[in-house]
Amino acid sequence: MTQVKFDLGKLDTSGVVDLANDPISVTPSSRFATATKKIVVDETLKTNLDTHGVATLNLPPTGKDWAYTLTVGAGTRHEFNVTFDVPDSSNPVNFADLVTVDPTTLIPNAGNPLSDIDQSDIDWAVSAINA
Repeated sequence: MTQVKFDLGKLDTSGVVDLANDPISVTPSSRFATATKKIVVDETLKTNLDTHGVATLNLPPTGKDWAYTLTVGAGTRHEFNVTFDVPDSSNPVNFADLVTVDPTTLIPNAGNPLSDIDQSDIDWAVSAINA
């Protein structure tokens, strides 16, 4: 299990303040098996942030074919969802440091994919078009 710390805030006239007592939920994108072969269903884990906007959860690390979706502030103006991977770590990790992924493909959201194109990609595309 990896301990994940969620620390959320909101804007205020004095700056960023704690998102105190807001509900959050974490849902696996599909059922999965733990290292001990226990099948875990894709049921939502619900909790509330504390008065400082913090919640710490123990989550099994994600696999190659599933991730978690965090929902914050369900039914409120600031509601959002984000899908993320959890590494296998014996040290606590901050949610802000985790890799977010596309909820459909589970491919990491890492900047602009067009910036990673090089000449070999162009050569491949041209040969595929001409074939």
